[in-house]
Amino acid sequence: MEMPDRKFWTSVSCAAIAMAMFHGVARAQESTPVAPGEPSVSAQTAETGFGDIVVTAQRRSESINKVPLSIQAFGGEALATAGITDTAGISQLVPAFNFSRSSANTPIYTVRGIGFNTPNLSSTSPVGIYIDEVAYAYPYMSNGPSYDIERVEVLKGPQGTLYGRNTTGGLVNYITAKPTRDFHAGLTAEVGNYETINFEGFVSGPLTDTLSVRIAGRWDNSNKGWQRNVDVPGERLGEKDRLGTRISLLWEPTDRLKVTLGASYWEDNSDTIAVQAVAFNPDSPPFAAPGLADQVRTNWKAGEAGWGPSYPGKPAYKADSRFWSASGRIDYELNDALTLTSLTGYSDVKRHDMNDVDGTSFEPSEYLSDGRIRSFSQELRLIGDTGPVNWVLGGYYSRDKIRDNQIGYYRDSSILNTLAFLGGTVPQTDYTPEQIANGFNTFRNLSSQVSRSLSAFANADWAISDQFKISAGLRYSDDKLDFKGCSADHDNNTAPVWNTGVAAIVAARTGRPFANPGIGPNECLTYKADFSGPTGLVSSELKQDNLSGRLAVTWTPNSRTLAYASISRGYKSGAFPVVAANVETQLVPARQEKVTAYEAGVKLGLLGRLVQFNAAGFFYDYRDKQVFGEILDPIFVSLTRIVNVPKSEVYGAETDITISPTRDLLFKFGASYTHTKVTEFVGFNRFGQSQDFAGSAFPFTPKYQLNALVSYDMPINDSLAIRFGANGNYQGKTVGSLDEDPVFDVKAYTIVNANIALHRQDDRWSIGLYGRNLFNENYYTATDILTDTSIRVPGMVRTYGLVASFKY
Repeated sequence: MEMPDRKFWTSVSCAAIAMAMFHGVARAQESTPVAPGEPSVSAQTAETGFGDIVVTAQRRSESINKVPLSIQAFGGEALATAGITDTAGISQLVPAFNFSRSSANTPIYTVRGIGFNTPNLSSTSPVGIYIDEVAYAYPYMSNGPSYDIERVEVLKGPQGTLYGRNTTGGLVNYITAKPTRDFHAGLTAEVGNYETINFEGFVSGPLTDTLSVRIAGRWDNSNKGWQRNVDVPGERLGEKDRLGTRISLLWEPTDRLKVTLGASYWEDNSDTIAVQAVAFNPDSPPFAAPGLADQVRTNWKAGEAGWGPSYPGKPAYKADSRFWSASGRIDYELNDALTLTSLTGYSDVKRHDMNDVDGTSFEPSEYLSDGRIRSFSQELRLIGDTGPVNWVLGGYYSRDKIRDNQIGYYRDSSILNTLAFLGGTVPQTDYTPEQIANGFNTFRNLSSQVSRSLSAFANADWAISDQFKISAGLRYSDDKLDFKGCSADHDNNTAPVWNTGVAAIVAARTGRPFANPGIGPNECLTYKADFSGPTGLVSSELKQDNLSGRLAVTWTPNSRTLAYASISRGYKSGAFPVVAANVETQLVPARQEKVTAYEAGVKLGLLGRLVQFNAAGFFYDYRDKQVFGEILDPIFVSLTRIVNVPKSEVYGAETDITISPTRDLLFKFGASYTHTKVTEFVGFNRFGQSQDFAGSAFPFTPKYQLNALVSYDMPINDSLAIRFGANGNYQGKTVGSLDEDPVFDVKAYTIVNANIALHRQDDRWSIGLYGRNLFNENYYTATDILTDTSIRVPGMVRTYGLVASFKY
């Protein structure tokens, strides 16, 4: 197989090509001293089942079983062994955490029903993604690979009194492996089906007595696509070409000062996922493309799909995305009780993805998404330990510049065929019949935004006795979002139909004479609210502020038992949509959403800590939930817009059980029940019909979810052992929309991964086999309806391979 030289030598030059399976997070006992804000480590790994994994969820290092929050944490070795190389895979290990992908290649993260189904680059998520506590506020930023991870922490429920940005659903915080004072290096190579060759690795060590460096990276490459085009034999999609690198510097000039600098980069040139068309529902049946209905089916097999035609000037169905970031952290101990921390972050992501979103060999609906986000953040916090009270005071500032554009390809859309037909009947002298007949094959959606967020937060934990602790936190946020955008002509292809067929419909429905002022090449076509003519670039501003917080009581009657109860409130800021906007009212922003969460839980160490049992129950009062909904349109029947659901609720329970009968054997089980319900919302469904959505369940939230993991390390002799591992994830039935139409159903599915490896007991080397989606489950993670077809987004088929790793 031919290997791309540039990526190969880039990876080798930074000695950063290996799997994280040999670089597991280490754990420490609760009494181990730590540096400010950093986890402690010991020789025992988090996956052995002995001791307690140490987390920093509350801005200090402590046992995960002493944190009065619903939190799961996994070490780097557990992630690599389970085949988790990005945030999407976390859903295989954490109950009530769900991943799906929009038809436009945007990640959608949902925790306990709290998520935001959007294809837009510019929309923030109610589930925050953090790398070393620096916020990646926009989900697309997490599309790169995960590698050289010390551990990952998943927190559930509203967050904001301790972390940089407000979130209503929860957060995922990756803690990357840090530079070491001794030299260490590792390299792993993986070969598998679909002509897969992956590399990952790191090198770490001292530069001087006070300065250390770590370089790490990962390259994923598959030269054979896993999706077959059922309409064009021999065509495939699914090739993967993704690279990520990171460099970290740690400077410790004194015992009280620590400076950490980091820079990371990823690029993705992989194929985008082809969707599957499962229903034919044309907007204008008489003008539907002949033969389009024949390409819709419900019995798609795993790895099958359909996608549109290729022709000169049309982009390939690929991603062409780049991301880089830089961060700086300063921890300075003012004295034994006070630590000042500064955390600075800058991120720059570019997106250029071409997606077929109709699932056929025709072209009724395809999108090229093109955008860029430049995000700056600065956080300052003061951490104090004054006897029975631990406290945090902090401030946060961020400013993001966003460009989020789209080019729509609609040449076979039934409604646009209708408009072109009408345009041909309108008397005019500006366009030829050919220009009108071939018009509106493409159009553009344009937007530019500037987001500014300013907040202050405080949190305190007060141990009022040996058994009781009270925790309280407040956060005030002030956000401002400036927006400019519209839909527009694309290279004078849209205008011939817009100025004839569309103008005639508007004139007829408004009762005005046909006197459209018309749009010129590449001008905005979005109408004013009264349809008196194009509005030009729509400018708008959204200002909002809020006060959020958390109050919790913790009871620890002994060292093996913890019980807690909490009430918290979180907000997600409002958002402007990037949609095909026929009229300016589609670009009205959604208000900020609010969640008031009530939660109670227990954490029990049983049988001499051989069994750890954690459980939690919760109820959420959810106001103004943001969803992509529908509004009526006089031309296109209905069009999308971000709308607010006035009232809804979520309640449920979850449990997490870890069993460690021996040092070499580990079982983990997780289960969740999540009930979601809209209690007040009247709107329009995806077919343009008025509907009362009261009683509807949330998208991408199965009622039942089960997770299981088993690991057994069987010694052969004093130096060798065989490691067996398997993990499974069951996701119950859910839906892809608030609509109750069966076309939006997402069926239940189960994914099983397994591995076996021979390794030295000191982990100097290992060689093994893996299988992911071992039983080749035919599943899909999302459903949607676009122009003329309903579609589903399929999941990955079975993959398997051989992996070898070495470390020094």
